[in-house]
Amino acid sequence: MWSKIFKASNHGLVRGVAIYSVTWPVSSLIQQALQPSGNKNIDLQRAAKFSVYGGLYVAPTLYAWMRFASYVWPSMTITSHITKAVVEQFSYGPFAMASFFFFMTLLDGGTIEDAKTEVQEKFVSTWKIAVMVWPVLQTINYCVIPSKNRLIFVSLAGFVWTTFLAYKKYEKNKSIQIADKKTDL
Repeated sequence: MWSKIFKASNHGLVRGVAIYSVTWPVSSLIQQALQPSGNKNIDLQRAAKFSVYGGLYVAPTLYAWMRFASYVWPSMTITSHITKAVVEQFSYGPFAMASFFFFMTLLDGGTIEDAKTEVQEKFVSTWKIAVMVWPVLQTINYCVIPSKNRLIFVSLAGFVWTTFLAYKKYEKNKSIQIADKKTDL
């Protein structure tokens, strides 16, 4: 039995799910602790939602993307790595970011219309920042990090990014209607 568990833990997806299930809620907790609003109440339910989303959605989709990218661009040249990083920023990146705002709004109790509005309000400004950050990080990831550890590297870099996403998600200068109640984000 233990040998099967050990073998499973060596699989990139299993490690990714474990890591993202921890790093995403911790990022949420850090963002909440750093809120400038003066409200220092920590919302553990919000952190649990980040855990579910990070572990059950982000890790599998990112793992699939990385496998796909390695298949399409198997070459280990710098040109291939940069190509992967740039293509990712214009394909998987927008998909992942829109998914984050959309599904986290639904997890917060919002409607599909609320989720669409959230994506419309926050996607472009967040993506502009991502375009400057992620191609560099992913080039390092593809050029330097061994393939079995790429998901781990991305999750650690993503730890900081997720704290930023949590900030963007719950910015106080935006308000939307969710489930017949006004919620400041």
